[in-house]
Amino acid sequence: MIAAIVLLACACPVSGLPFGGEEQPTPGLPLLPINTETVPATEAVAPTAEAQAPVGTVVYSDDFSATSAEMETYTGDGGSAGTENGVYVVWSTADLWQWGKSNTQFENTVVEADVTMIAGPANNNAGFGIVCRLSTREDDSIDGYMLAISGDGYYTIRSIASSSMTALVDWEFSDVINQGTNATNRLRATCNGSELKLEVNGELLASASAVADGSPSGSIAFAAISFETDQPYAEAHFDNLVISQP
Repeated sequence: MIAAIVLLACACPVSGLPFGGEEQPTPGLPLLPINTETVPATEAVAPTAEAQAPVGTVVYSDDFSATSAEMETYTGDGGSAGTENGVYVVWSTADLWQWGKSNTQFENTVVEADVTMIAGPANNNAGFGIVCRLSTREDDSIDGYMLAISGDGYYTIRSIASSSMTALVDWEFSDVINQGTNATNRLRATCNGSELKLEVNGELLASASAVADGSPSGSIAFAAISFETDQPYAEAHFDNLVISQP
């Protein structure tokens, strides 16, 4: 695994981080030709656990039935993010983490949302997650924390400092994660003081401590990426957002 990811200067939108050549959570599987035909919609796989009761005081919630007043809308060379048809869509078309962030800055938060992988590489080697404490330095580099899963069943917690990404919990497999296209998972990302936790479908999968000089507050964001350079597309739908303060 690569320890750091450097932001490409002037080559990607503010919402993009390149993943680097070894960032993918699993070894590349044999790839199938990209299917360019329209794929009929199928029913999403439900999470394996019922939605948990919110932790602490709910400060914001959104079912994206209307254009979100909190989560940004943007379109760039490497992807896009915004409310569409009752969900929040993050679309990545380059070797970059693409994300859409909140307008409000938060300090200690618990962020919950459903995420469904709608499109990705043939081997499901794509990442989707929540960013907390996302902030921008004076030089436009990015700080924050990424709590993410992959379409083939892996999870991670990573710190972001000056647009470089470091694993606090490296990619590990869990059969708690629903895999594949149209599979839905309920994510809960806790960023409370020095405590970082990732829960998926009601199960605690990873915990870590925030870095000493890490970002203390910032936006939350939804993120997506494909880890396959020859199939660099990923689409994730996020829904039923709940932000709480513990």
